[in-house]
Amino acid sequence: MELNEKTMNNTTEHFLEIDSLSKQFAGVDALKNVCIDVEEGGFLVLIGPSGCGKSTLLNMLAGFEEASSGDIRIGGKSIKELHPSKRDIAMVFQSYALYPNMTVAGNIGFGMETRGVPKAERIKKTAEVAAMLQIEPLLKRKPGQLSGGQRQRVAMGRALVRDPRAFLFDEPLSNLDARLRVDMRAEIKKLHARLGTTIVYVTHDQIEAMTLATKIAVLRHGEVQQVGTPDDIYHRPANTFVADFMGSPAMNRVTGTLQRTQNGLELKFAQFTLPLHQPSEELLARAEQSGTIDMGMRAENITHAQGEQAGETDFGTLDLTIELIEPTGSDTFIATRDGDVHFTARVENSLRARTGEQITLAFDMSKAHYFDTDSGERVQ
Repeated sequence: MELNEKTMNNTTEHFLEIDSLSKQFAGVDALKNVCIDVEEGGFLVLIGPSGCGKSTLLNMLAGFEEASSGDIRIGGKSIKELHPSKRDIAMVFQSYALYPNMTVAGNIGFGMETRGVPKAERIKKTAEVAAMLQIEPLLKRKPGQLSGGQRQRVAMGRALVRDPRAFLFDEPLSNLDARLRVDMRAEIKKLHARLGTTIVYVTHDQIEAMTLATKIAVLRHGEVQQVGTPDDIYHRPANTFVADFMGSPAMNRVTGTLQRTQNGLELKFAQFTLPLHQPSEELLARAEQSGTIDMGMRAENITHAQGEQAGETDFGTLDLTIELIEPTGSDTFIATRDGDVHFTARVENSLRARTGEQITLAFDMSKAHYFDTDSGERVQ
């Protein structure tokens, strides 16, 4: 098949199906009953802390690790028993895995050569991907003469010439400096939009996950915590682990007691109270029972209180002491504390404040998240 541009398939049918996949090493569960579906042309990002099983899952998709149980299907057909070379999947490794004694052109074309692709076709495809990745001037160089970003492009080119049904990326940007990571992230996103090939991408970087993915799977201890769009993961985390892991700074959380008032409900914690915005039936019912609950709120939903917010029912205000000020350029984050109560807020960078001073913070209670204090699961 010619390596040309493909139109993105807008079908919602599942193309890649990870069905109840489990893996044990010496009796220890590395993956437990993982179920994830990806549409054709989708971009799935696997994310989680070190040791959560994301690279193990990627290696099982590639065929480098055998599944203990479960199945993997592409286009409705199982590939679990197929040799890696028969799966029509191309993998881009974290270490690039380039042959140091070969030129860039040789590295890109080597896989085609081993598969018996005619020389003329190899030259043509190598030229196509070199033009696509803007590495044409590098074709006669060897890996030792390349920068990290250039090596990464060569590794991607080697995968691209195969024109596979799916790409697997194993933390491909982790060896690059911060600026180059941003540039290469943009290149991968544009490449996906152009080719429309299904991608499964492993990272521990939540910015990569949020900017690249059409779907994110958050893993912990070999188990899927949540699968959803970036918007779902960020704005509707399924539990406290997802809430804490996704987002920088981490979501503010506090444990309090629900109490009924004339206006509805309020959350009491330490010496403070905050009103609840349009409490759900479940929250109202919990107020009649034990009443304890975890509330979470993103830093961008806690701001320096302005006069127009004072009378709005969506907002609650607290007076807290500034403990730390972190300017980031466009915004400023301030960490506040009063005893055991602490919140991080995002404020305008023009705010003139000093550590040790008191500040009135406005909490947008319409953006609050609630979690069960025992299970950590989201309360609707």
